[in-house]
Amino acid sequence: MSLQYITITIAAFLMGSLPTGYLVAKAKGINIRAVGSGNIGATNVTRALGKGWGAFVLVIDALKGLLPVLFVRLYFTALPQHQLYTMMAVSGIFAVAGHVFTPFLRFKGGKGIATSLGMFLAISPTLAASLIVVWLLAFSITRVSSVGALCAAIAMPISAFFLFHGGPASDAMMASTLFMALFIVFTHRENIKRLYRGEESVFQKK
Repeated sequence: MSLQYITITIAAFLMGSLPTGYLVAKAKGINIRAVGSGNIGATNVTRALGKGWGAFVLVIDALKGLLPVLFVRLYFTALPQHQLYTMMAVSGIFAVAGHVFTPFLRFKGGKGIATSLGMFLAISPTLAASLIVVWLLAFSITRVSSVGALCAAIAMPISAFFLFHGGPASDAMMASTLFMALFIVFTHRENIKRLYRGEESVFQKK
């Protein structure tokens, strides 16, 4: 089990490390790290290449979090619930870490939102849906992507508490969502500074 566990986490990290936004932009002749915020995520790709390519990057980045977790869910069906959810959470966290600290770009990747979404879609579609709703509400009000991301991060442990409290997966989900919430805040630390200064980019309605 330990060897399998290590193999899965390494594979999850490597899958998460695929720098989708950078590769898509490079194929279009653009260095995404020199455009807009310099981030390789779907939001900056949307600014540089349009909504279509931004949506493509969003989907692929989400799959990087979804597929490792889904593999664990389908392969380790005999595990007790608390162990299964722990394994799913850890594999998802490693996928997100790979996206944020991709070795293919000198450990400077994205901010982990789409990959986190994929992770939670595989663990709990209901939890993922609640985070999407929070993001959409916050973004529709502010038109600032980072505000939506931060609000969704704050909602992670709150939603997990209501969905899993008292169940066998409670400890794993509370620990993992709290960790992910703090991690997303960490990856958005520059956005928080720009928000404080009133300099954060706003998507204009068309």
